[in-house]
Amino acid sequence: MARRLFRCQIQEIKRLDEGLVILRFKPQVAFNFEPGQFTSLEVPGLHKDQETVWRAYSFALPYELSREHGYELCIKQLKGGRAGSYLDTLKEGDWIRVRAAYGDFTFHSGQGRGVCFIGTGTGVAPLRSMALSRQFQKADLSFGLAVLGYRVLGEVPYIGDFERMGITTIYSLSREKIPLEYPFAHGRVTDVLKQMRADFPWSGTDYYICGNPDMIREVVQFLLQKGVPAAQIMSEAFESSSSATGSQAA
Repeated sequence: MARRLFRCQIQEIKRLDEGLVILRFKPQVAFNFEPGQFTSLEVPGLHKDQETVWRAYSFALPYELSREHGYELCIKQLKGGRAGSYLDTLKEGDWIRVRAAYGDFTFHSGQGRGVCFIGTGTGVAPLRSMALSRQFQKADLSFGLAVLGYRVLGEVPYIGDFERMGITTIYSLSREKIPLEYPFAHGRVTDVLKQMRADFPWSGTDYYICGNPDMIREVVQFLLQKGVPAAQIMSEAFESSSSATGSQAA
């Protein structure tokens, strides 16, 4: 199904460590989306013989906060890539075009359920959108847990957002060399899951997983072995240069 095309003005662009870019923009006409969905950013050709391509990025804020503060994307910039080269040209006040909204990876947990967000890299973006949403606040959950994986501390784009929503949060760093203290831990997200307390309610929890396909396969296999019904495992895989076809985003 075709999505609407929106012209948007950049409000802020932050270039962080490890090639991370936080892009915030305001569309000329506000558009709605569900927490967890993504948009497709137009990447024009850099010369006349280069065709336009589209790159998919998840919204990092829910709709109600986007209306107030700007629509936000968290992007891993690949140097030398089409999108990475385009991002290098952008500045505050510039105009971009996006198509929206895409995706079935949305929040729908209800009363009495536990929720576990599991994300790696920029896969945190749709999980953050869910966690900060009205839907999450109104869900009357029994508990919230977030296990967020990165390589090093400099890759962590957001600290404190999940926590202020009452979500216990663990940041798992697979390649960090310095000593770490809670809520930071050495290892991968699967290492954190394997160390959960013995009475953790695996089958009473809904899981929202976003990140690279290998991580998702490993986590899903682990959860199934723990007796979690497949219907309680929601996931969205992404590739670094994904387009807006299929379910790949972030």
